[in-house]
Amino acid sequence: MSRRGLTGLETAIILIAFVIVAAAFAFAVLNLGFASTQKSGEVLKAGLEEATSSIELAGSVIATGEKASDNNMKVSNITLYVKTAVGKRPVDLSNNTLIISYMDPYKVVDKLTHGVQVEVSEIQGDGDSLIEYGESFKVVIHVDQIYGGIDNVQLKPNDVFVIEVKPLVGAVLKVERRIPPSIDPVMDLA
Repeated sequence: MSRRGLTGLETAIILIAFVIVAAAFAFAVLNLGFASTQKSGEVLKAGLEEATSSIELAGSVIATGEKASDNNMKVSNITLYVKTAVGKRPVDLSNNTLIISYMDPYKVVDKLTHGVQVEVSEIQGDGDSLIEYGESFKVVIHVDQIYGGIDNVQLKPNDVFVIEVKPLVGAVLKVERRIPPSIDPVMDLA
C-alpha cells in the first residue's frame, strides 16, 4: 500500500510561492498608488501656483484726454498701476509672457502690441520684469495708437472699456471703467 501525502517540505514550498506572489502583487499595487499620489501632488502644485500668482490694481485708473483736430477732447491714454496681491508669488510681466487685451464698444484687440499700443514699466522694484511683493508697475494703454492716431479715436463720453492683464501664470486682472460724461485732460476713473 502506497501512501502519498504532503510533507512539510512541499508545504513550505507552496507557502513560499504564495508569499512571493502576494509580495509581487502588493509591490505593484503600492507602486501604482505612489505614481497616482505623485501625479495628484503635481496637479495640486500647479493649481496652487495658478491661484497664488495674481496681480491687483495699486491705485486709480487714470485716463488722459487731448484735443483732436476738430477741437473736441478725445481719450488718448489709459494708465493703471499694478502690484502683487498680498502673500502671492511673483508674476512675470515681460513682453514675452504678458498678454494685455482691450475692448470698448467700437474696438476689440486680443493682444496689444508692446511698445506701440501698450507700455509696461517698473515704478518701484529691483529692475527685473518680475513683479514681487512691494513692487509696482505702470501699464499705459495708448488708445490713440489702437485707433491709429488721435484724430481717429472713437472712445466717447459714457463709453465703457475693459482691459484684461493676463500673466502667463496666475489669475487675470480685469479692469472695467466708464469714461466720464465730459472728457478732461486728466480723469481719475477710480
